[in-house]
Amino acid sequence: MGLFSKKPKDEQLILRLEKLNQQIDSKKQELGELAKNIKLMDKQISLTEQIENKKAELDSINKQISLSNDELSMQELGFFKRQYKFSDSTKYKDALNDIRLNEKNLVKAGRAGIVTSPMTLDNSLSKGKAMQNALIRAAIRGFNGEADALLTKISASNVSQKISALIKSFEQLNKMYSRNLIRISSEYLELKKQELQLAAEFELKKQEEKDILREQKEREREDKKLQAEIKRQQAKYDKDITQFTNAIEIAENRLNNASESEIKELKKQIAEYKRKIASLNEDKEELDTKFSNAKAGYVYVISNVGSFGEGIVKIGVTRRLTPTDRVDELGSASVPFKFSINAIIFNDDAFDLETRLHQYFDKFRVNKFNNRKEYFKVDLNKIKEYLSNDSSLNVEWNETPENFEYEQTLLIENK
Repeated sequence: MGLFSKKPKDEQLILRLEKLNQQIDSKKQELGELAKNIKLMDKQISLTEQIENKKAELDSINKQISLSNDELSMQELGFFKRQYKFSDSTKYKDALNDIRLNEKNLVKAGRAGIVTSPMTLDNSLSKGKAMQNALIRAAIRGFNGEADALLTKISASNVSQKISALIKSFEQLNKMYSRNLIRISSEYLELKKQELQLAAEFELKKQEEKDILREQKEREREDKKLQAEIKRQQAKYDKDITQFTNAIEIAENRLNNASESEIKELKKQIAEYKRKIASLNEDKEELDTKFSNAKAGYVYVISNVGSFGEGIVKIGVTRRLTPTDRVDELGSASVPFKFSINAIIFNDDAFDLETRLHQYFDKFRVNKFNNRKEYFKVDLNKIKEYLSNDSSLNVEWNETPENFEYEQTLLIENK
């Protein structure tokens, strides 16, 4: 029986082979799992590297956003940063034309709007492409319309808000057309943003040029008024000289028939007339000399406590024969109270003196953006100190400037 209980040799081999095959299958399975794990690890490593790269990219973008937000915040607080610094408005206009030409070229090159992924229409790629191109044209037309509307009444004070509105429009249009797998390109957006910025600076430069032209015309009007005043004054001198000359002639004629006591009085009158004629000729010559120089004039320091408060002064220049006439004009209908004169300085180069004062007290300007505004928040003693350092200047200080209307207003209010 023991002999017959043993399995035949072939059967044992078969069992052993099956066992080995099972072990091989198991090892293959383990190897497959291991390969999967290795693949996953490689993928994980790749993802980790991508994540690190994206983090670095995100950090860079965040820094740029932070800087942009800082600039935007400054602009919202009234600080306008010029990106273009052309010398005149024609250069701004040329640059605007260049940007608009670049926009057109970008559209023609097919880079203003892009296909994010091809679509098919009726199982046709060509029909799908034609449809997407038509939608790109529609998106660009819509975006251009939004951009053109934003260009209306653009200025340095609202350009940051208009650029934000442009970006919002860009994002909304791209979201709307995303289902059609098309979008307006960031490159086209950048050109539109540049166009808005440039347009704002163009308007600012045009206004600056208008202000400069207005100042030139004002100066020309001042010169005309000066010449008219000089002419009137010279005519007055000539009239007075003629009157005194005639008086001398009359007195000399009377000498022939005058008594001794009358002769003495007449000679005294003639001497006085001659003295007055000499004085008038001196004044006339001084007037001609004083204002024959086109740079000669008066620098004035004036204040208007009732209109602007304490410590605010205006430092300006006039070539008027009587500088108070110009000060009276400044205090006309544009301000509630008249200006008070704190100091008057005649100078052979009044414009240079005015410029030096403006530059020295630049940090005290009330309007720090527009340097053509001549108002300063500065103590008068500081101005006195500066002017006293130049011994050639003849400064007429008014220690008790008149504020009659303002003072009377205060009395009425306090009743």
